[in-house]
Order: sequence, then structure tokens, then C-alpha cells
Amino acid sequence: MTQIPLAVEAIGVGKRFQRHLDRRNTLKERIVRGRSRRTEDFWAVRDVTLEVPQGSVYGLIGHNGSGKSTLLKMVGGIYRPTTGSIRTQGRVASLIELGAGFHPDMTGRENISLNGAILGLSRKEISAVTDEIIEFSGLSEFINEPVKHYSSGMYVRLGFSVAVHMRPDVLLVDEVLSVGDEEFQRRCFDHLSGLRRAGKTIVVVSHGLGQLEAICDDVTWLDHGTVQRSGSAPDIIAAYLQRVNAEEAARNPMLLAHREGLDDSRGGDGDIRARSASIVTLNGEPLNHAETGTTFAVRVAFTAYEAILGPNVRIALQHETGPLVTMLSNHRIGYDLGVVEGDAQIDLQLLNNPLLPGRYRVHIDIFDHTGIRLLDSWNEALDFAVRSQRGEINQGFVELPVSVTFMPKPDAS
Repeated sequence: MTQIPLAVEAIGVGKRFQRHLDRRNTLKERIVRGRSRRTEDFWAVRDVTLEVPQGSVYGLIGHNGSGKSTLLKMVGGIYRPTTGSIRTQGRVASLIELGAGFHPDMTGRENISLNGAILGLSRKEISAVTDEIIEFSGLSEFINEPVKHYSSGMYVRLGFSVAVHMRPDVLLVDEVLSVGDEEFQRRCFDHLSGLRRAGKTIVVVSHGLGQLEAICDDVTWLDHGTVQRSGSAPDIIAAYLQRVNAEEAARNPMLLAHREGLDDSRGGDGDIRARSASIVTLNGEPLNHAETGTTFAVRVAFTAYEAILGPNVRIALQHETGPLVTMLSNHRIGYDLGVVEGDAQIDLQLLNNPLLPGRYRVHIDIFDHTGIRLLDSWNEALDFAVRSQRGEINQGFVELPVSVTFMPKPDAS
């Protein structure tokens, strides 16, 4: 097999900064107290090795402060590594910091020329792409104004347009794209796809895991400056989200939605009252969130103050944005509770949980066996989050089962 050449190769890379423990924040403090003498070393990145093949889209993920941006700045030549080495092939263009490389007193047009010269383009090459940059940025009305008068969104538009039109071999993109509006973000990702088809290499830092999974070939996960895992985007993003979900569960122990006694705001005639609602595993262990694709149960504990024949416990799941997602009940699946009296609980299990990431509210209604007489109505009894190991964010409410049949040569008949 022919080995694909590398666009970026980092070997044992580390970056150390010095932190002043007794910082002097004002000029007066510095004059009176002198220079700060108490310092400590802080390693933002430590012993990172990665290989980015030419023509690939490579993602860096991790929590804030994990070293992603510092590593990207070292690849772009903004920082020098304290340890290790980084090699890049071809022209490297960076979109790392908002307006980095722009002179505030120069116009947008002048800054295009300045950035092109910094990247090593000739005057003729810069002139050939200037109109295209202006058109893509949508700033023709303001292009002859000093950029110090630009809004943050205008900075992003011009910065991205300059970076991607300067014919880079390697493009480094940090989180700054999230500042742009929705329409411009779509244009940006369309343009990134075009660069990828043209064989350019793109290294992206983002918290938008769904976007990264869609565009990246491989991903490296950083935590406190060190590599946790590297590999295919779906596998690494799933492992990262699994860690995030576990840490969130550990920090936020489950609190049951709970009300006691009669509540005047509750509907129904009161012969049954739901006492608590929670989400639990199949083994009955309390959860503080559910996961897409993993079975869980909504548990309702209630008290029947007299013998009730075949009550129907119905829960409504409502998405945080307002729409009703679905209703579940024991009657709908033909499960008869028989005669119920005193304390009891019921688990309504959502098999292979189809809910996509988001927050959901639970409303509980309990009817008699006819479905006509309302015994209890508990509005917003429970609120819980759904997480995913695959990063499906803002992609709807439910994941429907689907199969695919592919025919490369469909039958003409």
C-alpha cells in the first residue's frame, strides 16, 4: 500500500508557560513591590504526537483549557514548542483568533493585501483573489472602511474569506466560526468541503461535535494538554461524550421530582396521587440523564386511596422547545394493572431510547380503566436531559429505525 504523505507531523510536542503566583496588576504595585518572584511552570500541551495526512480534515476536541488552541497555534507557527518538533508541508493559513493579523487602522482591502503578503503571495496573486474575497465576505459596502470599525461578525467574515482564498495547503480553523451568523456558517462549511475536494488539508478545533463528525476523517481528543485517544471521528467523539456524560452524572447526583400530599393545582378527583417521578435504569438505579439508544424507564410512584380497577398511567414527553414528542401508557401496550390499592410504582420503559439529545419534560396523567375519569394530573412532573455518544445535536427529536438497500446498477426494467 502507498503511504499517504503527511501535511502535519507533531512529535513529542509540549508547550510550557510561566504563571506568576503574586501578580502585580497595576503600575503602582509594580513600582512599590517590584517584579513578581513567585512563579510556577504550567504545561498547556505535553508530549503530543499526531500525524495529519495530506488532503484530510482533522479535528481536535476536548474541554475548554485542554490545549487544543495552543497546539493549533504551534502548528501555525504562532507559538514555538518548548519540547518536540512540528513539521508542515506547504503554505499554512490560520484562522485562529478573531482579527489576528489585521491592522485596525487599515481598511479591509488594505488588510487583504497585507495578509496576502505575510503568506508569501505576490502582488499579482493577491490582486487575482481580492474581488473573490470581498464577494465571499459580503463586505463590499464596508471594504474601504478601517477594520477597527467592524463588528466581531464582520471580522470573522473577512478573516475567514482571506484565509481560505489565499490558496493554503494547510488551513487551521479554530472556534471563531461560531461567531458568524447561520447563513455565513453554512457558506464556510460548503467552502471547506470544496477545499477538501481540491486536496487541501484542514485542521479544525470545535465544540460542535456533530459538525466535526460530519466533516472530519480523524480526530484527536486532548485532556489537560495530553492525548487521550486518536482515531476515526465517530469512535473518538463517542468515547469523549461517554466520558463527559459519566463526569456529569458524578457531579450531579439524581434528584427525584417529588411532591407529597394533595396539591390544589393538580387536576383529577384525587383517588390516586402520584408521589414521585424519576428516570432509572432497567435495574432500577436512578439516572440524571438518559442516553440515545440505551433503554431507560420513567418510574412513577403513586398511592391509590381506594381500590381502583385497571388504572391507566399515561406520560407525555415534551421537548424543551415546546413540541409534544409522544405519549406512553400501560393501556396503549395492553398492560392491565389489575386492582390497585395503597402504594405502588410503575416503570414505563423506553426501549433503545429513540430520543435525540436535548431536554425533555414529563407530564403524568392517571385515568381509570375506562379512560374517561381523570384521577390525577401532574404537570411538569419531571425534567431530564438526553445525551448521545455520537453528537447528534439539533437534528430533531427522535431517531427512527432505518435500513438501507444500495443498488449500484439499478434494474432498468
